[in-house]
Amino acid sequence: MKTERGREGQRRRSFLFLLHPSAFILLFLTGCVHYEYDVVEPPELAGHVGTKAWLALSRGDFEYRMVTSDNRLVVHLYNRGERAAKLLGADSFAVDPRGESHPLQSATIPPGASVARIFPPPRPELSYTGPTVGVGVGAAYGYGPGHGPWGYGPYHYHDPLRAGAFHSYSPRYYSVYDANDRGYFDWPDQGTVRFLFTFEREAGERVRHDFVIRKRKA
Repeated sequence: MKTERGREGQRRRSFLFLLHPSAFILLFLTGCVHYEYDVVEPPELAGHVGTKAWLALSRGDFEYRMVTSDNRLVVHLYNRGERAAKLLGADSFAVDPRGESHPLQSATIPPGASVARIFPPPRPELSYTGPTVGVGVGAAYGYGPGHGPWGYGPYHYHDPLRAGAFHSYSPRYYSVYDANDRGYFDWPDQGTVRFLFTFEREAGERVRHDFVIRKRKA
């Protein structure tokens, strides 16, 4: 009887050993999707925005340098003129693939300087990195290295909101969402976004540049 149970346990361990690497490989392959971007319009400035080199597009006194970083489109806007220019966020926009318009963030660009914009804009995050003190009912679950409340020996840690889960001492990050902030949007694969950058120079002169950019798998 013991021998049969031992063989059954060995077969189960062998099955798990074979299953886990395959599941890990599948997870690894599905998590390695990489995205890049293509400038579609205006046609005379069409080009590919990869991760290795910057795509530089000149429009009058302004130069747009684009690169893909962490699956996002990074745009540096250079002012090559002799006068300061202001990016008017309220008069600029990004129209997402669903057709919704989103304003851009305003900035003043002195001569010879630049500002950077990231699309889709990353949402702000809050991080939790330190210990907390709370009052509640519950038992201690995690057991890890460190010093207890009195400075000696290992201690137990319990998060009532995550009872039974694996507890990590690394920082936790939480995305912050504001339903009224229209500056953030999602950019799905094969989706195109239309941009309009509106600049104002001294004496009220305005310059407008538009682009259509598509996101795709690399």
